[in-house]
Parts: sequence; structure tokens; C-alpha cells
Amino acid sequence: MPDLDMSPYAAFVWPAWGISALVLAAVVARAVTSSRRWTAELRRLEADEAPDQATQGGVAEKPAQVAQGAVAENPAQVAQGAVAEKNA
Repeated sequence: MPDLDMSPYAAFVWPAWGISALVLAAVVARAVTSSRRWTAELRRLEADEAPDQATQGGVAEKPAQVAQGAVAENPAQVAQGAVAEKNA
């Protein structure tokens, strides 16, 4: 069994342990509440942003359509255009 008798130092050591435990508990409590607050804020912002993107044609469009729009309709036309530019 540990010897917790600190004789003359007990008046300084035990309050220091108590204050340290309170500060640590306060830091943990603040981190948890901040995490919950920021998570709720993120969810709110994501919910507000989703309809805006869909109506403005942002990232919410179908990715396949966006990728197809970046490439010409017919890959052969792209190849012919590259050859024509090279010959010119």
C-alpha cells in the first residue's frame, strides 16, 4: 500500500494535486463542448450549402456529366484536331 503521509509537505502537495485535477477536468470539458459546437456548426453549414450548390450548378452536379463535358463528344475529332494543328 502506498504511503500517502507527506508530513509537512501535505499542506502543499494535496492542494496542488486537487488544483491540477480541476484544471485538467476543465480543459477536457471545454474541448468536448467546443467539439460539439463546431460539429453542429459544420452540419448546419453543410445543410445550408447543399441546396445552393445544386441550384447554381456547382459541385453538386453529377460528376460523370462534368467529366464528359471536359472531353469532346467524339474522341476521334479530338485526335483529328491535334493532327491538323500539328500539320499546320
